Amino acid sequence: MKKAFLSLFILLCITACGSDQPQITGCEPVGDIRPVCGMQTPEDMAPLEDGRHLLLAHFGGMTEASGSLGLFDTESEKLTNLFPQTSAISTLHEEAWGESDCQPPALDTFSPHGTHLAQLSNGRWRYLVVNHGREAVEMFEVLGHGASTTLAWRGCVPAADETFMNDVVGISNGDLIFTRMFHHGGLIENIQSFVGFNTGDLWRWSKGNGLRILPGTEARQPNGIEISADERYVFANMYINQEVWKIDAQTGETVATAAIANADNSAWGSDGRLWVVTHSGTLMETVSCFESQGAPCSAQFTVVALDPNTMATENIFTHRGAPMGAATVAVPQNGRVYMGSFVGDRLISVGDFSSTP
Repeated sequence: MKKAFLSLFILLCITACGSDQPQITGCEPVGDIRPVCGMQTPEDMAPLEDGRHLLLAHFGGMTEASGSLGLFDTESEKLTNLFPQTSAISTLHEEAWGESDCQPPALDTFSPHGTHLAQLSNGRWRYLVVNHGREAVEMFEVLGHGASTTLAWRGCVPAADETFMNDVVGISNGDLIFTRMFHHGGLIENIQSFVGFNTGDLWRWSKGNGLRILPGTEARQPNGIEISADERYVFANMYINQEVWKIDAQTGETVATAAIANADNSAWGSDGRLWVVTHSGTLMETVSCFESQGAPCSAQFTVVALDPNTMATENIFTHRGAPMGAATVAVPQNGRVYMGSFVGDRLISVGDFSSTP
């Protein structure tokens, strides 16, 4: 039903307005923009501490399609599958990181979306993954180093009823915060968000207290989320509100906002600012990208640098067309910035914004 509603919404929009964006064929560089093709949609990514590798979340789409998690080597451009595979799931020999009654996810319906990699206070590395296969945050431990990196499933946090999540961040004490983008995600709720109705909010989970809504965070299509280094604030991309909110991670109070339209995912840049990827073309450009999940889209996007203290913004990169448009995230690693998308078969990279005139 969700797929039917989404398809109808897209069809109505395209029929009404149309789109003239060029089709992308081939996999050739354009100037300094280098593509790496032949992979399932890398919608979100996280840099490993070795300065060379990236964890990729291969998005199956906004419907029921499955996906995977991979390890990408920025030097060899080799992609290694990490999950789903049975070796990543074994009997937990210690207390589960998530809810005590959570069972391992079904491998054939695993469908990742937003992710977050962070170190726990005990020194272990936790990789959080939104899984639409069952609307839960899956918890993985990152083991090994560099090319030998593996993932071990350590538990999950199921979302409350009537929840379609988007992104998640972790806190060193074991808590997490995620964005509920929609309650159902059907045609009516999509339309409601465009005419002023809130469709989602932020939730915080802790081992002792379980799930709770952060009051005051209701918004229209909450999307990507990132957390400050001191863990006091989260930065939530309120997509249809056309704003990024700086929110107290404990109380839910919005302490500041920045006017950033159509903000998708965020990541901390090499310049110390938050790099927010936005869909800066027309609505029809972005909507038309959903016509084919496996085909690259040329829709315009912009990377906006947000100062976390002053909330001042600066556009630092804009692109439309080949070799890839419609980016969702921009992550610095190994002297370049890597960008994925919510559709297509590739990622792209450019020289690091901090060192490029």
